[in-house]
Amino acid sequence: MSVSAQLPILLTDKHGEPFIIREFESTDRLALHRMYLDFLPKRAAQGLPPESECAQSRWLDHVLKGGIHLLVEVDDVVQGHLMLIPMDNESSIELAIYLNQAIRGRGIGTAMNKLAVNIARLKGYQKVWLSVEVTNVPAIKSYQKAGFKRTPATMWSHEIEMEVIF
Repeated sequence: MSVSAQLPILLTDKHGEPFIIREFESTDRLALHRMYLDFLPKRAAQGLPPESECAQSRWLDHVLKGGIHLLVEVDDVVQGHLMLIPMDNESSIELAIYLNQAIRGRGIGTAMNKLAVNIARLKGYQKVWLSVEVTNVPAIKSYQKAGFKRTPATMWSHEIEMEVIF
């Protein structure tokens, strides 16, 4: 099943406000870069997104080369980016999500995470994996709502690894 068959999707957040989840297209590159320029806090998620405009551009060029990329639009403005990047073992895919601070806490990230898990399952992946900072409690709760479980880690770890296994 193609991702396009499911997208775009019009949903409403916790406040009843509409948002759209859709696939990234090459014509979205500038809008996505603008979203990252406005993104705060910089380098909060394992050093990403990069701080400088030039580094952000290079990083986007790199990550957009492969995988599945979803955008969230609110009021026709790109406000979020979710990546599903295949891992080396070919049966697993890594999830990373970035939401503009203006739309956090509204259930939008959870909706995107649930959709991403479903897409990965339909594409035949056996596992969706991610890592998250231990202090990012809202993200951890969102991932759990989407079906992610913590993997064993040391008590000194600064990151939590989570996965969904099909």
